[in-house]
Amino acid sequence: MLSSKNKYVGSDFSGYLEPKGIQGSLQQNDNLCQNLNLTEYSRSSKPEQEKQLKLKWQEIAQDWQKYQRDVKVIQLAEFGIPFSSRRFMWPLIVGNKHQITLELFEILSEQVQNIIIDGKYNYGRLNSIKLIEKDLGRTFDVPSLRNIFSSGGPLSGSLQSILETFCLYRPDIGYIQGMTYIASILLTYLDDYQTFIIFSSLITHPQLLPIYLLDTNLLQIIFLQFQKLIKINIPQTYQLLKSYNIDCSNFLLEWTITLYAKPLNPDIVGRIWDRMFFGGTNILWKTGIALLKLLSPKFKDLETTLHLLKQPQVNEEELLNEINLVDYPDNISEILYNVQL
Repeated sequence: MLSSKNKYVGSDFSGYLEPKGIQGSLQQNDNLCQNLNLTEYSRSSKPEQEKQLKLKWQEIAQDWQKYQRDVKVIQLAEFGIPFSSRRFMWPLIVGNKHQITLELFEILSEQVQNIIIDGKYNYGRLNSIKLIEKDLGRTFDVPSLRNIFSSGGPLSGSLQSILETFCLYRPDIGYIQGMTYIASILLTYLDDYQTFIIFSSLITHPQLLPIYLLDTNLLQIIFLQFQKLIKINIPQTYQLLKSYNIDCSNFLLEWTITLYAKPLNPDIVGRIWDRMFFGGTNILWKTGIALLKLLSPKFKDLETTLHLLKQPQVNEEELLNEINLVDYPDNISEILYNVQL
């Protein structure tokens, strides 16, 4: 789990959990999970266990300052924050580092509509706003999401508005394909304002910003380190991909730009994000390795392999278990941690 010896372990989300202080709080709340059998908890737990878990997260939320650095809370998150609890837990974990007020959100939302009406996209990447509406109609493969977020759906207006507002908030970043998936997952749990806060925090996170700016030099560093992780963890898959001339840039960028919200179903994505908000961006690279490990037995030929990388189908619990088994050396962790603008 967490080790005080490695400063790159622990959350690297500035303004979220900090690595320091976590180890020291291990004994503070040693009865936090005593009534919950964590080793037996799974998605198929008995209703009573599910109810108990929800009550435990309510208790944690009510005294967040006390519990936020507790190792056992992080361990509890490994089993997934209940769907209904993410509504109040995700905003607590992520926080609002950029101090985005409701008033600022409303001002930006109104201003961007005026810009769209006037058609004046004359600075930064603001003209990428034009891509948003077009993407909404072709983005979602999961029927439940398509019905909610595609044009005419009950949350399509909120989704479009959040993406457009972000373009005005950060015109140096603008909109790129894939952001739609992130905002839609957040809207599944949160209101428009909270969605905008967390969406902005994710896109501008130091380790993620190079991805959304499509910084070629830094992306090459990421791809190189990921290739090393493949070679260390699944050497046979490394050789197979090499024989097919498939570079990790062929699939990793799409996976990470959407924070796995495109290739994986929303239930699995929620579980991965629970861990990401507590543990930092290293979960993204571990997830990629775990996904490849589960898919690789089906890599029979080039065409099949490309299809599986585009549309992976994996068991949720198997993927989460494999993530825990990924060998993630400190030297690679350090390099990926420092891939920042």
